[in-house]
Amino acid sequence: MTQDGKPGDWIVGIDVGGTFTDIIALNHRTGEIRDGKVLSTPEQEVGVLAALAAVEVDVPDVAEIVHGHTVGINALLSRAGERTGLLATAGHRDLLDIGRMHREFGDRFYDPTWVRPHQERPIVPRDARYGIPERLRYDGSELLPLDEDAVREAARAMAATGTKAVGVCLMNSYVDPAHERRAAEIVAEELPDAYIQTSALYPVTREHERTATVALDAYVGPAVVGYLDRLAARLDEKGFGGTLWIMMMNGGVATLADAGRAPVFQLVSGPVGGVSGSVKLAGDSSNPDLLTMDVGGTSTDVAAIRGGKTPLTDTWTLETGLTLTMPLVDVESIGSGAGSIIAPNNLGNVAVGPASAGSNPGPACYERGGTRATLTDACASLGILQPDLFADGAIALNVDAADRALDEAGARWGMDRTRLASAAYEIACQDIAAKIRSISVYRGLDIREFALQPSGSAGPMLADRVGQILGVRRVLVPRSPGQFSALGLLRSDLMVTRAQSIMTPLAAANAGAIEAAFTVLQDRILADLVAQGVDVRALRFERALFGMYRGQTWDNRLPIESDALDAEAVERLIPRFHDFYRESYGFAATEIPVVVSTVEVTAVIPRELPRGTVVPDDGDAFLRTARVTVPGTEAPADVPVHVRERMRPGEPVDGPALIAEKFATTLVLPGRSAYLDSDLNLIIDPTSAVADQR
Repeated sequence: MTQDGKPGDWIVGIDVGGTFTDIIALNHRTGEIRDGKVLSTPEQEVGVLAALAAVEVDVPDVAEIVHGHTVGINALLSRAGERTGLLATAGHRDLLDIGRMHREFGDRFYDPTWVRPHQERPIVPRDARYGIPERLRYDGSELLPLDEDAVREAARAMAATGTKAVGVCLMNSYVDPAHERRAAEIVAEELPDAYIQTSALYPVTREHERTATVALDAYVGPAVVGYLDRLAARLDEKGFGGTLWIMMMNGGVATLADAGRAPVFQLVSGPVGGVSGSVKLAGDSSNPDLLTMDVGGTSTDVAAIRGGKTPLTDTWTLETGLTLTMPLVDVESIGSGAGSIIAPNNLGNVAVGPASAGSNPGPACYERGGTRATLTDACASLGILQPDLFADGAIALNVDAADRALDEAGARWGMDRTRLASAAYEIACQDIAAKIRSISVYRGLDIREFALQPSGSAGPMLADRVGQILGVRRVLVPRSPGQFSALGLLRSDLMVTRAQSIMTPLAAANAGAIEAAFTVLQDRILADLVAQGVDVRALRFERALFGMYRGQTWDNRLPIESDALDAEAVERLIPRFHDFYRESYGFAATEIPVVVSTVEVTAVIPRELPRGTVVPDDGDAFLRTARVTVPGTEAPADVPVHVRERMRPGEPVDGPALIAEKFATTLVLPGRSAYLDSDLNLIIDPTSAVADQR
């Protein structure tokens, strides 16, 4: 709030990436939009405040901040989390290593020396996992009481080794949490300062996935909760009196209190914000089917959006054997980004990534101490990135430094800088296209009618070539692609998801029990939100159930109507499940009873975002010509450079061309044309198709 106690005028989205921290600020009173980009910092709260300063928004003037961060994923990928212990039912402490016996698909599928990621780089070492004598039956009845002395002994052993986080995940505890709750109480007595997580995080079946989820949350919990506390304190010091929302992996934002209860569901909150923005874009445009590619400094995140609906998965996997069990936005990543280093792969061939120069020291052309050639250096050397137009002048690219780094790298393969730069560009595009195929074509989607939607500052300079490789006709570059994830954060609704496993047959006679389970979850969510001071007048509930045929061990998520379930409604659900199963797997076992393993409720409160005012810049859209080596051509040529902010809707720009804007550059290939649609999205289509519209 401002000094006079009035709510601030600004709504701000801040997305922390591996190289840059992006911000977009909207004044809900005047409609003014400000966007910016600063280098990410190790202490991410420092970068958040720097981003606010970059767009000249005073903290007391901010009404809402919607934030996506990388604290958890950084700790996990670098294995920099606190020492973590795990309490499991006796005989089950190796579950994290065994997993479901899946192997990593790819080059090492037949490699006899392959080691499961959790064995090679454990988040919880085997000597930090403790088997506790106890056992609940499938229905929650007690077979063996909890051995409290064993729990206390394990807790003391963990204290002696400096353990800072503990996960508690016992067999069948999703039915009755009493054993886990008591074990957590004992651990808290012995380790009063430890972060402790139990299956209450998401109490569902699938023992391995539930154990992995609890262990991952315990591992990243101290880092994430510590970061959120520091961020809130720093904002408070600066006079922030508004609301801080945190982006979650279910596609919605959460209050600070709810986010602190589930750190693991923030692992890729920034990329999820981008997908959330893409879902809104798909709903607003004439392209409800989108393939998204969010290219950042260290990685590229991809997703497939069908019919303008959020793509969800209940088996989001970080590494083979480390799988989260909550329905989350289905976004996958590949270690190929603008800061990815050009270096030999295992076979000695040219590769781009997965190692990245990040923000410190960054690509060689940043002149911040980096000397190794990256994809950014390749694009600067080719002329795709114009030094004076890069990042709105925040960073001056030194092309000579990029050339020197490419010369040094190319000597290994006997390649000159231009040939290496072109090869690196093509390899990055091929790698990204392959990843997009893995989440679309390989899942049975016909992508020929999809549009490719890039974001991130580097996405537009690669997108037309990636689309060409995929066989996609149209590329749709949204407004402010460099801040698109930050904008997606702003457009995300508040969402809270709760679930409970009930293992009940889907039958009319059980309608009351199933409805009661849904009602309990809804009442719990409503009470939590009211206690946090959230305005719940616009709240709606969305329901889903997880079902399977009797005798199966793997369930499937089926969204259902949010109305109360009675016997007739349950009777209608049974054929719906058969139809769903037939559509998913090609058959349905209609003669076998269906079992509801889990009920799930998501509370949604829409967050209305005022439309900002976009005023085109005055002047001619054509800026100049530049010497550019267009990938796929033999020699540099004079290529027109246009300024996107000065383009008018419907006026085509024929390729080859560069279209520069504040924080991104779009490369339009030969035979293609670009134009702005009525919503100011930049559309790239075949030149012949655009000519037919003229």
